[in-house]
Amino acid sequence: GVIFYGVSPKPVYLLIENGEGKLLPADEWWGKDTNETEDLCKEKYGKDAGIACIGPPGERQALLACIINDKGRAAGRSGLGAVMGSKRLKAVVAVGNQEVTMADPEGMAEAIQKHREVMKSVGMFGVLSEYGTAGITAGAVATGDAPIKNWAGTPKDFSTAKKISDDAVIAIQRRKYACWRCPIGCGGETEVPEGKYAAKNHKPEYETLGTFGTMTLNDNVESINKANEICNRAGLDTISTGCTIAFAIECFERGILTTEDTGGLQLTWGNHEAIVELTQQIADGVGFGKVLQDGAKIGAERIGRGSEEYAIHIAGEEVPMHDPRLNPGLAASYKMDATPARHTQMSAWSVEGQFAPPGLYDKKVDRYDPKGKGKIYRLVSNHYHTSACAGLCMFGWSCLSADAICDCLTYTTGKQFTLEDVDRTGWRIASLRMAFNIREGVRNVDFQLPKRIIGQPPLEDGPLKGVTVDVDTQVQEYLEEMGWDTTTGAPKAETLKSLGLDFVCEQLSA
Repeated sequence: GVIFYGVSPKPVYLLIENGEGKLLPADEWWGKDTNETEDLCKEKYGKDAGIACIGPPGERQALLACIINDKGRAAGRSGLGAVMGSKRLKAVVAVGNQEVTMADPEGMAEAIQKHREVMKSVGMFGVLSEYGTAGITAGAVATGDAPIKNWAGTPKDFSTAKKISDDAVIAIQRRKYACWRCPIGCGGETEVPEGKYAAKNHKPEYETLGTFGTMTLNDNVESINKANEICNRAGLDTISTGCTIAFAIECFERGILTTEDTGGLQLTWGNHEAIVELTQQIADGVGFGKVLQDGAKIGAERIGRGSEEYAIHIAGEEVPMHDPRLNPGLAASYKMDATPARHTQMSAWSVEGQFAPPGLYDKKVDRYDPKGKGKIYRLVSNHYHTSACAGLCMFGWSCLSADAICDCLTYTTGKQFTLEDVDRTGWRIASLRMAFNIREGVRNVDFQLPKRIIGQPPLEDGPLKGVTVDVDTQVQEYLEEMGWDTTTGAPKAETLKSLGLDFVCEQLSA
């Protein structure tokens, strides 16, 4: 890994070449968007160079900023682009010609073939392979998984979901692609060749279709694709950006904001022209976009006038497009993961929503009974932490059998890995992440979930009618299962020592 200390006096990028790193001036790249930066990088280092970079929002430390690679693949949440910008670090570039070695290539080849067959039999595989995550949008609206109208709506408020789902998105897709050697191949590139929403871009993912679509009642797929392009080029997190715009629309509809505040923008539900324009303003840091460029929480603080009630966030992080009122396990992990409000961290929701790997936890559960969910949370999240740190994406994780990660680690390292080893490794990872928060004065147990997302008060109609989520029972059980203090959330000293993390005890007690 690479850790950056301090702040560079001038813009720089890190070049890693065959394992050797050096900081180089980035003056020519500073001020460029992520597409332009990647093009300049590949002109200099060749088409096979890898680059992760920020755009202008990251340079000015806007909290919606993220890190982009491959012109649209994002390390999207928690303002990581602003962190790079604060250090004047424009990019990290990797080039090299070294071989990727493993302890047992033949064993790995056999394991790949075995697990590939299992993967193809999982129902999610077919949808992802044909449509990518865009294939679930209409279904998510119908079941209640997709938040609607800034978390206050129901499917009847967005009856045109098919216009931004599956075939409607594929209609503007110009080619499919897959990450390196991935059999799923969920990626795609889109193109709208002309008109006000002309764009050439990565296919909008479900999260983007949700935040710029269901959350804002916008069923114009070309406008969502355009907003996605703006965010990718600028280096903006599409989840937080779309959610922040949905917050602003609700404030406008309620009379908290007027056109005097928005610079003339009519921020009404479904007004795709205003949504795209506001996205561009956020990217450029101008107009009303300057008010919103740090997200809903800070935007509400700037606006005032009671707008805080409609800013849906957890500790400043906008909430992603999966509703805890459908899968209540989400509420616990939205609160207790070291980086809150993440749909890409696992908990009991993975079992409730039938997303967990085959063989990990195959028992049926009552999604609305919170008892016993803490144990499931621990099992599933520890397994996923290890898998994610090994480089496996959440869709591969979901489609592969639970023991696939054991084979991958065993044949790569030459050390035998069992499911117990995977659990222990994930437990160590989770405890380190939480200990970092505690050391920095951040206590997840103190985070408050927005009342809307847990059904306080419950919705009066739709598939989630009458649902209120019990978060506290899940959280307390999870803390007990992890060996963390149930009052502070801090990993206990005996837990850390049992995991070989004695040095962490010293830092937490300092």
